[in-house]
Amino acid sequence: MRVLVVYGSRLGSTREIAERIAATIRSEGLTATAAPAGDEADVAGWDAVVVGSGVYGGEWAREARDFVQRNADALRVRPVWLFSSGPVGNLAVSHEPIDPTGVAGFQRAVRARGHRVFAGALDRANPAIGDLPFVERLVTRTLIPAGDYRDWAAIEDWARGIARELAASPVGRR
Repeated sequence: MRVLVVYGSRLGSTREIAERIAATIRSEGLTATAAPAGDEADVAGWDAVVVGSGVYGGEWAREARDFVQRNADALRVRPVWLFSSGPVGNLAVSHEPIDPTGVAGFQRAVRARGHRVFAGALDRANPAIGDLPFVERLVTRTLIPAGDYRDWAAIEDWARGIARELAASPVGRR
């Protein structure tokens, strides 16, 4: 059973979540790799796919949205799960997560088995902030609370659930 964990990440927090998901799936005895959702990402040769993105301005990163749209037909015939990463600060710890714009449509389009929103992280010392467009850079440096709000235990539990579901399914017993 081969699982591809694809991610869209601007500042690295979502990449780290995807890498942890892949590592947890591997710890359950499956093959898993995390890869960026760029143009070269392809689902051919993978039995299942997890797709995740950081949330920016209420929606997924463009590369993650494009990945789902570009691969919708191939994703539809595989087990697929989606995750979002983004709320930080008080929103991350005191409010129910809100699905980003468009994710419900992605779920329907690829027949995803589930979607989870995980809290994110922001390190203002991250040099990648300098690569953001001016307005995003300004908001990131002044309005968004810095800190790491990711719940690694919840992320790992979710990934273990995916691995166990795949191992128990006919596709996982090939």
